[in-house]
Amino acid sequence: MSNEWITLLAFFCAGILVGLLFDIFRITRKSFNTPNIVTYIEDTLFWILSGLLVLYIIHVFTTGEIRLYMILMLMIGTTIYFLTISKYFMLINIKILSFIKNIIIKICKFFQKFLKK
Repeated sequence: MSNEWITLLAFFCAGILVGLLFDIFRITRKSFNTPNIVTYIEDTLFWILSGLLVLYIIHVFTTGEIRLYMILMLMIGTTIYFLTISKYFMLINIKILSFIKNIIIKICKFFQKFLKK
């Protein structure tokens, strides 16, 4: 496989990872009521992490050289992720977090009743 094809694949996968990272932040927002300041911090953290990821991929696969096809593959990878996997990933993880959250709430209520007696 030629170097260009590996680079295309790397940027495509990086696009998927950026979409996945974005969904992780979306899941936390949907699962927990966060104040606006926390949302701003999460947004900043997302952009820092996704920027570092893309910079790392650029460094490893192209030694700092940026070409238009790399940006296009990054956008295509992100778009394909959002059109295919994102909905299911979000749905499954929100249900898992809601289930865990409900268990923790029930445990806390049990101990609260126990401590009142």
